[in-house]
Amino acid sequence: MPSRLVTATVLGCSTLAASFNAAPLTSTTPARATACMTAPDVIAKKSAVVDEVVATMEKSALMFAVRSEGIKPNDMNMMRQKFPEEVTIRCVKNTLMKRASDKVEKFQGGEDMYEYSNYWFFVPEEHLRVTVDTWNDWVKETKVEENEIIGGVFEGERLDPKGIIAVTKLPTKQELMQNTAIMLKKMPQKLASALNQAGAQRIAKVTKQAAGQKLVQAVKQVEGKLE
Repeated sequence: MPSRLVTATVLGCSTLAASFNAAPLTSTTPARATACMTAPDVIAKKSAVVDEVVATMEKSALMFAVRSEGIKPNDMNMMRQKFPEEVTIRCVKNTLMKRASDKVEKFQGGEDMYEYSNYWFFVPEEHLRVTVDTWNDWVKETKVEENEIIGGVFEGERLDPKGIIAVTKLPTKQELMQNTAIMLKKMPQKLASALNQAGAQRIAKVTKQAAGQKLVQAVKQVEGKLE
């Protein structure tokens, strides 16, 4: 578990303990009522996390997971520095991930991954390749296979690790737009060249025909004089 999550848990436990110390149980304060006082806060915090994850999903094209067990907080903090700022990495409870993905259609279908404790990577389209390659390179460098990508979801499709690598090789929308712009730019040039060639061939044909007609007329005139 990341250090900030551990800190949050400790703080939560401390706050709960302080509340009990500040308001000791009495005959007029039922134990059940005291215990239920924090329930709305817990529900609100969980709802806030779900809303944050949904907002992140909507801005992402791919999400994939790695097991958080065995990854030291310092190592993850170091790796965070290597990814683009737009890439989000979170350790989210599986129940909250399920609630969030139910609200975002393109990330539905990965329910079988909502087991154990995972780091979830939320990646925008333009950073797919660099994010996956960076993580896989680190796994190869450390030789810790347990840290490999276990799977992900892309456009409503559940992907295995090989599928994720295949997705990173697809051209992005920006790359497609650039290629289309280049093609459109070249089209007028090719079209003009084709028209010029067609025009030159037509002129040559007409010239040849005209020359042939003149030759026929000249021959006829010579034949007339010989007669």
